[in-house]
Parts: sequence; structure tokens; C-alpha cells
Amino acid sequence: MNMELMMAIVNRKQSSAVMENARKAGAPGGTVCYARGTASSTILAALGLGDSGKEVLSCFIPEEKEAEIMSAVRSTHAKGMVIVCPCSGEENCMNTDWTLIEVIVEEGYSEDIMAAARKAGAKGGTIINAHGTGTESDVKFFGTPIVPEKEILMIVMDSDKTQNVVDAINSLAVLKEKGRAVMFTLPVKSFVNLG
Repeated sequence: MNMELMMAIVNRKQSSAVMENARKAGAPGGTVCYARGTASSTILAALGLGDSGKEVLSCFIPEEKEAEIMSAVRSTHAKGMVIVCPCSGEENCMNTDWTLIEVIVEEGYSEDIMAAARKAGAKGGTIINAHGTGTESDVKFFGTPIVPEKEILMIVMDSDKTQNVVDAINSLAVLKEKGRAVMFTLPVKSFVNLG
């Protein structure tokens, strides 16, 4: 059975309804992360009003159930978007209309990265707070490793504009410093706006 990654980025307290409908259509359980949207207007951003609470629901779904699950998810009253990314390199996955750009970066840099992405054509993104995994070389405080705080910036956009945004992000100093950030892209097989 081929599986695909379904990700729903919705307003806070709406991921349960999305998961319930997806489960009725054949999806197994998922994982919810709390996130924030990025301001799409410089005026809203300057006033601190543009960021909004989000939830990111991630679950692996059977490829043969994708159409049924996406239809069920569309029927929720959630506001946001749902994307499906293939998990294998089959059937021209690189020739899709949409791309997910994901940047995992040390805390505090995601807004600068989003600003560069926006200048290059991105409309907005979603930021998830996270943390790195401990290693032997981490700084320790009373014997406990201090694990670096991270942010995951997710941007879904038109594939034909992706390279401009990737180049803009790649030009930032933080991506040139070892261990500070990593960026990758994934093809988006399906994309649906909710609400």
C-alpha cells in the first residue's frame, strides 16, 4: 500500500474536525502541532496583528483513498489549506503545480527568512515552534543538555515561482552557517483551500 503525507494548516481548534472527517473517509490518526501564520500585510505585521494561531495536522494516508479523504476534508468548516505530498518518487512528482518549501532554522530567524521569501514572490507561510535533538557536543547545564530551540517555516506556493524563493532564502547568511538552518522542497500532489 502506497502512503502519502497529508498536511492540513488550519485555524486553532479546527484540526479535530478535519481529522474526524478524514478518519471517516479512511485516514488513520495524525499528529497536531501548534503554529502561527505569518502576516501577509506589512501594516498588520508592523502593528503585530498579522500573526494568527494555527494548527498543522500531519497524517499519512493511503494513496488509493486520497480523493475520498480530500473530499471529506473539504466538507469541514475549517479555514486554511490541505496539501498532499507523495512519499515515493513515482509518476512525475516533480512536475506538480505546487511546492512545499520547508526551512528548519534556529529560533528567531524565521521572520527574516519569510521577509526574504515574500520579496521573492511568496505570499505567506506557517511557523511551527520546535526543538533540536540533543547531541554529545551540546552545552550542558548541571549535566542536562541545553537543546537548541528551532522554528519550522512552511511555505506552499506555485511551483514556477519556487526557485526564486529558494534562491532568495539561500542567499541569507543564516543558511550559510553550519548547523543553523536547513531547507528542502517537496512536490505537492494535491492542494485545497478550505473555507
